[in-house]
Amino acid sequence: MNLTVSNEVTEQIYGPVEVNEDMTLSDLIALLELDCGFDTNKSDLYHNMDILNVNDDKDKLLKDLQIVDDDLLLIRNRITVVNPSELNDEEYVEQFRRELLQNQYLRQQLTAQIPGLEQMLQDRQLFFDRLSPVILQRRYADTAQLQSNPFGIPQDEYTKLMNDPETPENKKRLDELINQRAIDEQLRNAYEYTPEVFATVTMLYISLEINGQPVKAFVDSGAQMTIMSSRLAEQTGLSKLIDKRFIGEAHGVGTGKILGRIHQAQIRIETQYIPSSFVVLDTQIDLLIGLDMLKRHQACIDLEKNVLRIAGVETKFLGEADIPKDFESATTNTLKSTESASETSGTSATKTRQINAPQPGAVATPSTVPTSSHANTYPENTIKQLMDLGFSRNEVIKALDATGGNADFAASFLFN
Repeated sequence: MNLTVSNEVTEQIYGPVEVNEDMTLSDLIALLELDCGFDTNKSDLYHNMDILNVNDDKDKLLKDLQIVDDDLLLIRNRITVVNPSELNDEEYVEQFRRELLQNQYLRQQLTAQIPGLEQMLQDRQLFFDRLSPVILQRRYADTAQLQSNPFGIPQDEYTKLMNDPETPENKKRLDELINQRAIDEQLRNAYEYTPEVFATVTMLYISLEINGQPVKAFVDSGAQMTIMSSRLAEQTGLSKLIDKRFIGEAHGVGTGKILGRIHQAQIRIETQYIPSSFVVLDTQIDLLIGLDMLKRHQACIDLEKNVLRIAGVETKFLGEADIPKDFESATTNTLKSTESASETSGTSATKTRQINAPQPGAVATPSTVPTSSHANTYPENTIKQLMDLGFSRNEVIKALDATGGNADFAASFLFN
């Protein structure tokens, strides 16, 4: 008979694996160790979602274990069993996250109920922040100690607070507990009634052409200027048209070096050729269509139809599968919830960009900005300014890395 073996540790599928129904389980294990990467010290073997006891049943025949032709065997990482009562809340939630990573079947079931679960599973802190209230509520659902008070805290702490609730320290703690209870209730309601708010929002991209070169352009109505990367300028043959008299700095939350300006070039969207101008920067984004171009051509971002109407033509926004992975993956890691983020000078931090560009005929002295991907090369005041917007230092560093050290663009990515 033939079996199919799925090794979830290596993400490999083997089969058909030819065996005999009179083969013992120990012989099958030896075969799987040789051909399928099975390690009895680190992995478990599943049949019909049940773990096979490779020690006690090693002398049993496959037919006695109800293993028949065309069955599927699963190799999974062994889950270390820890007494839940010995874990604190953070360890308990982390153990649940690791079990989900190893249990593909359960993960698929929960993914259908919790949008964005796959992303949360890859980020320990994000998983704890989003799901700990729900997980811990179930953990303590049957615990009498926590049922005896409305805040779900140890009874001795609750008794201490209620014996003298008017002291400043106790009053502050009670206010925190009341607020947290309201927040947890809102989170549970959001997961039940509006789970879509936890899904990752795909950025807006369109396809266009410049000098016959296909380009996937990022549409950002919060950016003041239309920007082209120096790399794309080289690829499209426009680098020779860069007016270096417009070298300067883009100012906002931080600064970024402007290499110059391309005053006029044709881009092709669908069947329409549209005259455009670009500010050229060293950035990972090939082309960013900003508010200047959207206004000039009276564009309309129609999210109901998922199209951009511009200069008399209509073009669809790209689906998630068509978005450039090198840029999208870099920005997705830094795009976090904006619920607690403070906005600066308008709808986005990129709104306040200005150019210190000289008048034609003048000579400008290039200014330099840090572009290293190492955190200690970014100005500390720039990092602090971005952190003051409500983001962690790690998120800020990742955003600066993704944008080549341009703090202005980094702020845009964080807010989006």
